[in-house]
Amino acid sequence: MRTLVAIHLLGDALLLWLGYYWLGLGETSAATLVWSVFIASLLLSLTCVLHAATLRRGAGTPACRDGTRAVATSAARLFLAALALLIVYFLLAQWAAYSTQPAFKLASYLTNTFRKPIKPATIQTIFNAAFWLIRWMLVPVIALSLSTKSKHLRNPRYWMAVPILLLCAIWLPLKLLAWVPHAGAFTLQMASFTLRALIAYLLFVAGTLALDFLTQSIKVASP
Repeated sequence: MRTLVAIHLLGDALLLWLGYYWLGLGETSAATLVWSVFIASLLLSLTCVLHAATLRRGAGTPACRDGTRAVATSAARLFLAALALLIVYFLLAQWAAYSTQPAFKLASYLTNTFRKPIKPATIQTIFNAAFWLIRWMLVPVIALSLSTKSKHLRNPRYWMAVPILLLCAIWLPLKLLAWVPHAGAFTLQMASFTLRALIAYLLFVAGTLALDFLTQSIKVASP
């Protein structure tokens, strides 16, 4: 367990650094565009390998002792699932941006039907809540189940645990980094940022690792 945690602490740090490097790449020429695509593919591949190795660990056995073939198969499945997820979340983002028009039309229709004012903001709030559930619960649970061939879609604990762990691993760290407390001195500002970044990173590692443990504990089928 200690070895596995240490691997994730180091591996996630390297992956985040690689992601930060990728975000700073320009796309001014064909060569830089190809390099950007290569780095993005490498980042996604290494992330899948790291988590596939964790999912494929034996009971009480460190992930690094699992068979290379099993890890490669799981990583490839996770890679394809990640690509599909990128497409799904892109489409969801497009629909979320477009949803203001359907919300306005639906509010007008309900107002005319029930003869009672229905604010478009109310309908938009309902839409946003539905988008939130789709993004943080429905899509992740189904995608992880399909990508790992796990039979846990009928497990209520998994439907509750996945959104909580994702919020702790992604949403909460981002909110923590975006929060800027009022501190006059530059030293206090740097100390605050360093502490918030450290806590955010530990939350990210703990959340993703706990998600791997949860998925593996519900029994991942062999390829």
